[in-house]
Amino acid sequence: MSIRPWPLVRDEELLRYKVFSVFKTHRRSPRTGQDIGFFRLDTLNWVNVVALTDADEIVLVRQYRAGPDVVTLEIPGGCVDPGEDDEVAARRELREETGYVARELHYAGAVNPNPALFTNRIATYVALGCERRGEIQPDPGEDLEVVVLPLSDAEARAARGELDHALVLAGLYFHRLWRERRGG
Repeated sequence: MSIRPWPLVRDEELLRYKVFSVFKTHRRSPRTGQDIGFFRLDTLNWVNVVALTDADEIVLVRQYRAGPDVVTLEIPGGCVDPGEDDEVAARRELREETGYVARELHYAGAVNPNPALFTNRIATYVALGCERRGEIQPDPGEDLEVVVLPLSDAEARAARGELDHALVLAGLYFHRLWRERRGG
């Protein structure tokens, strides 16, 4: 038997917020014929930016995260606005969260953050030649501190578990693959 998508029985929208909607989606199991309910979060696509200076330093942001109630160290990123191109969103998020702009921007890869629940994808971009060109412009729900470290230091922090945001780690991995494809 070949695994295939399950037919939709019905969707029930439970909640609608600015950046996501919660659905209970009912699907019919091709194997059992049963109506099975799943929770699904329909959300905007996201972007992450691995921002590097010419000195091979990485531009990071320190910010509070309400989920685990901790301050994290992350690569810049955020939601892609409706109708916005991923690359445009990556440049915008880099500028807004860090005040930095990139001389070059390269697509490195994309993942499903959690296909068990989320409908979106997160694209990672590598920004080269980053320079500070202005002040940060945080959203009302953000307090940000820009942190610039040698890339090797950030990778060592990830190895020690000090950088533990799964999507940041995916972004760093995509950067490594991108760098290997370029031969360095």
